[in-house]
This record gives sequence, C-alpha cells and structure tokens, in this order.
Amino acid sequence: MRKATSFIVAAALLVAAYVLPGVRHRLLADVTTWDAAPSPPARLPTGTGPGLPPSPRVRVILVDGLAAETARALPTWSALCKRGVTLTVDVGFPTISLPVEAALWSGLTQQQTGIVFRSDRPLEPPLHGIPSQVPGSHAVAENHGYIVRSLGFAQTEGDETPAWRDVWQQHAHDAVASDTRLVFVHVLRVDTAGHKHGRDSAEYRTSAGEADAIVATLVDAAPDARWFLLSDHGHLAGGGHGGKERDVRQVEHCIFGPGIVPAKGELVHVVDIARALADSVGATLDKASLGRPLSVALASPLGPDQAVPATALGPGVAAIFLLVVGGLVAGWGVRRWWLAPWWFVVACAALVIVRGEPTLSRTMVYAPAGRSMYLTWLPALAILLATMWFGLARQTLARVLASQLALPVAALAAVFTVTRAWPALFGAEVAPVVPRFTAWMSPLILIAAHGLAVAGLAVLGRSVLRAFGPPAPPEPPRSEPAAG
Repeated sequence: MRKATSFIVAAALLVAAYVLPGVRHRLLADVTTWDAAPSPPARLPTGTGPGLPPSPRVRVILVDGLAAETARALPTWSALCKRGVTLTVDVGFPTISLPVEAALWSGLTQQQTGIVFRSDRPLEPPLHGIPSQVPGSHAVAENHGYIVRSLGFAQTEGDETPAWRDVWQQHAHDAVASDTRLVFVHVLRVDTAGHKHGRDSAEYRTSAGEADAIVATLVDAAPDARWFLLSDHGHLAGGGHGGKERDVRQVEHCIFGPGIVPAKGELVHVVDIARALADSVGATLDKASLGRPLSVALASPLGPDQAVPATALGPGVAAIFLLVVGGLVAGWGVRRWWLAPWWFVVACAALVIVRGEPTLSRTMVYAPAGRSMYLTWLPALAILLATMWFGLARQTLARVLASQLALPVAALAAVFTVTRAWPALFGAEVAPVVPRFTAWMSPLILIAAHGLAVAGLAVLGRSVLRAFGPPAPPEPPRSEPAAG
C-alpha cells in the first residue's frame, strides 16, 4: 500500500508540473488581452483653483516611449518647453500605451477604466472622452493606428502599410495647419527603437532626434496654437515598459502657446494633463475624474510613488493568510534544519540577483520568454533534489513534501489571490493586473512547476528503488538486557 501511494503521489506531482506552464501561458494571455474589473484608483491630492483658459486651436504631439532624460536632451523639445509649463508627469500603472492614452483623453486612471493592457486590441466602441466632445477632432498616427482609433476622435488616420509610412508626416502637417480645434499626432518610432535596442542605445537616441525634428516641423505649421508635448511612458535601459519603475512611469510633458505663463512644475498625474486638455477645448471630464486644474496640480505635487494604486485590502489579507498557512505546514514538515525549503529561497534570490526584480516591463516575464528566468534557478532545483532524496530516507513522505512544497505552493496561491487571478484560471475573460504581484506570478508558476517536477522524480526514484532494488539489510539482533 505504501509503495502504491508513493507512485500515485509521484504521478500527481508530475501531472501538476506538466499543467502549470500552460496555466502561465493562459494567465499571461489574459493579462495582455482582456480588461480588468474597475477598481479604486490611487489616492491623489485634491483642490480647487483656476484651470487653463479655452484656446481656439489645441495641438497635441505624443512621442510614444520617450523617456524623461532623453526628452531633456532634445534641442527643439527643450527650447519649446522653456516657452511654457514644464511638468514631470506620472502616467500611473500599468505603463502601456493604450491604457495611458485612454487615461489622458478620459481623465480616468487605468484602474477606473479597467483598461490595463489590450495588446493590439482597439476599444470598441471608442472611448467617450475629450475628443468625442470636440467636433471635427482629428488624430494622425505614425503607426499602430488602432490606438488613435480607440480614443474617440471624429477623424483618424494611421496604419502599418509602407505607403502610409511615406506620407504620414505630410498628413500630420496638414492636420496641424488646419482650422480644426483639436489635432493629435502620435509618433511611434522612439518606442519601436526602445523595444528593439533599449533606452541606452544609439538607435533610441537617433529615433528621439528624428522625433524632435518632426516636432519642430509641426510646431512651425501652427505657431499660434496651444501646444502639448507629451510622452506616455519611458523605457528601461535595456528596453521594455509596462511596470511601475519610476524611469518608465514618470515622463516629461510641456504646455506652451498663447495664454500659458512659463513655469516649471513638479510631479503631477496624467489625469491632471487630461484636465488641462479638457479646459483648453471646453470639454467636460467624467465626474469620477481625479484630474485637477493646472494651478492646483502645480501647487500640490505628488509623492514619488503616490500614483501607484495600493493593494486591495481584502485580497491582500487573504494572501497573507495563505502564506502563513503555507509556512505553518512547512514548519510541521521540517524536522531538521536542512529540510527547510532552502531551494525556494535560493530560486527567488537567484532570479532577483541575476535577472532583476520581475516587473511587467521585463520581457522575461512574458510567455514564451521564460528561459532567461528559469536558467537562474537551476542550482536551486539541484538543492531540492538532494533534499528530497535524503529526506525521504529519514522522514515520512508527507513531512518531506510539506517541508519542500508547502511554501512555494502557498506563495503561488497567494499571488493568484492578490491579483484576483482565480476567475481567469476558471475561464473568465479578465486581466489579473496589479502592481508588482502580476509580474511575480509568472516566475512563481515556473518555480512551482519545476519544484513539483523534481519532487515527483525524487519520489518516483525512491519508490522504484524500494520496489526493485536490493532488500534492505536486516537489523542486527539486539541482546536482551541482563537480569539483575
């Protein structure tokens, strides 16, 4: 019976190890595809005060993926910013183009709209925000036209064809030079270079210089308009965005033109820029918007991470409870110091030390690019195999499994809980996206899967050895105690 139980346990562990990577693929697809359930936004300062006066012509250029430090080094950008208000803007979380631009044109954060990723999926119907309130509003995109088509503009232009690549700048120039009250130009080349080569590359700086020249040409076409120069996120040094890193989340914006008094502000939120846009074109933001008049935003800057939404109390408490239970179960199984789940500690530490903290900005987090993660914790699996092998010779199967697997399984259950991923696991079309924990979900699934596989093989190996190996030597006879 004991041998049969061991074989069944080994089979169950190996099946679970086989299934979990597929779960990871499914959850990451949910993250990048669906919307999240709306949730409370980060708490921002409030206040009342004068906003910007309306302007007959408003022009907005957004250079996608332009990092703040790169923007400050651009000659045209810097010269234009000195003519108006220069702001450091926190775009919130996550730092993905469509969600950030939805916040920009609606005044509602990513948590309020539930728009958190939507890779290559336009909003249908389009956003009901600022552009939809301005007759004839016009948007021109260098590429990825689905983004501007999602924002509610009356007229949109932009596709991915070579023919459009040759003419889009002329279309943008004509739109800017027209009498249309609101024109938006979306420049993508900097973001493309950031993904391919990283923020610290020559290619990224070259693309930023090209974008700067485009800005100069467009501003010259409408010198009497009110201008907004914006970015939706930065890039990591090696490329990538999506997470909550400050270098990615905090970018430079400038507002200049008639009615704008030169000033330099500290950190404000992207929904404050939405309020400035709405005031400029006479639009009204949703009542739930946290966007403040520009004078209030300048007077009450944000804290460095104030724009990052807090973890929801209920899921957070439940996750802590699961971790405590996992720790208690592991403690029950540990009878010798070396039976503690050191392999799990080593695996997590090795990942952070070698590859850096998992965030939604790092490609290693996404499927199928997981190899760069799990190569870092292979030595930890060797520790697990040795611990399992020698532990099974000295402790019961239940205690050894508890000592080695209870904590990683509890950590995985906790991250599913705090990200609200359980409905997605059972087929719901919802994105389990929260700061920090969504990114950790990816490596924790793989660590747990690999741990289950190694544990299953160790149990199987011990079971085979007991079933088909040489019999254990008989115990030496014990002498009876002398009567006395």
